[in-house]
Order: sequence, then C-alpha cells, then structure tokens
Amino acid sequence: KGKILLGKKKSDSSKKLAGKWHIPAEGIEGGESDEMALIRCMREECGLKIKVGRYVAQGIISTSGGEIRWYECFASTDKIIIGSDLEDAGWFTKEEVLKMCAERYEGWLQELKDYFEIK
Repeated sequence: KGKILLGKKKSDSSKKLAGKWHIPAEGIEGGESDEMALIRCMREECGLKIKVGRYVAQGIISTSGGEIRWYECFASTDKIIIGSDLEDAGWFTKEEVLKMCAERYEGWLQELKDYFEIK
C-alpha cells in the first residue's frame, strides 16, 4: 500500500530503457480506452489485476512524439509475475523511485514532479 510499481526492462532489449528501472507503460491498441490499456499492460507485464485511479499527468514521449498519460493504479495483490519484457519488478516508495530513476527525472513533466514531490 502506498508503493509504486517499477519494472526493470531486460538488458538485452532493443528499447530505450534497456536495463533501466521505469514505471511500466504500454501503448493503446485499437479502440482501447486508457483504462483498458492500463489493465492489459499490468496483466501482461506484471501479472497484476488493477483498478485505475486518478489521472496524474500527460505529456509527449521525446523519442517517438507519442502521447503518454500517467494514472494512479491500485493492485489487488502485491505478488508480481514478471512478463517477457522485464528482468525484474518490485514495489517501491516515492523516495526509492526517485533514487532509481534519478538520471531521467529532470525531464519529467511538472505534474509528475509534483506527484513525486520533487522540489
């Protein structure tokens, strides 16, 4: 409770975040709502059933120009089943997330910084 899910992308992945901790995300597939995409993403990447909570922030992905939106989500269990895209995953406090993602948070949107209480 009160922790944030981070996944560590596989080191041999061709994706930008290879070998790095990140907040799991997934693109929207044909006709999905944000909520449907989040539920699918958490099931596929982490084996979690979630309830989507409040909207946190929205921005543009610098590498692709695509839109990204963040929401609070609540899992029915803390047991993670790591999907094929990750080499590790876990639950962390906001402070731990900031340490683990420190090299990237300067580029975060102000709304996301506010959520993580970055001064």
